[in-house]
Amino acid sequence: MRKIGWSVSHQEFIISDHYYFSKLQRYIKEAGMQVEEVDEFEKLANYDTIVFNYPEIPFTENEAKFIEELVKKGKTVGIFAYYKNEDRIADTCNTLSERFGIKFNGDIITDNINNYENDNLLIVTSDLYNLPENVKKVMLACTDSLITTSPNVRPLVHGEDTAESKLEEETLLFAEYVDPESGGKFIAGGTCVFWDNYSIDLYNNKEFSLDILSR
Repeated sequence: MRKIGWSVSHQEFIISDHYYFSKLQRYIKEAGMQVEEVDEFEKLANYDTIVFNYPEIPFTENEAKFIEELVKKGKTVGIFAYYKNEDRIADTCNTLSERFGIKFNGDIITDNINNYENDNLLIVTSDLYNLPENVKKVMLACTDSLITTSPNVRPLVHGEDTAESKLEEETLLFAEYVDPESGGKFIAGGTCVFWDNYSIDLYNNKEFSLDILSR
């Protein structure tokens, strides 16, 4: 059974919040995986997948090295932010993600054409890469964009041609660092609410979420 460590060590959103994440919890269980909230950073080493969902406390150099070692050992780690650098979330995520060649821009992505319910902040895209065949289209609400600086980083989700960054950056929305030796992964996503109760049943967000947790 795959064990998921959902960090609360850096003041992240808790998965046990029924209003926001009860569906995700149920789908994880139905998929034969187990998820636990983890408040002691060092104990994250005991899990196959580690999630930092909107961390509000920056990562120290030692913590970043700790996570780097876990990826080198084959673990999957995901960190997920939000648009506009609210609560300095992009800056906080960068204290960890830049070690893997991924930077959060802290911008706003809009799409006046490909969106959900005529809301240009609810980005809909089928411009997907390196994902399973059952993930064809996703909705990413209030998302940031990413810049990559490592040849070991590959795209997962890109905005459609109609998507725009307020900072005029490329609309790369999710990306993944793959360790060349162990195959361990560090996944960065521009939004942390793609798998909340509002979003998870839209398009292929459920399949996308479960894939992220089991890569």
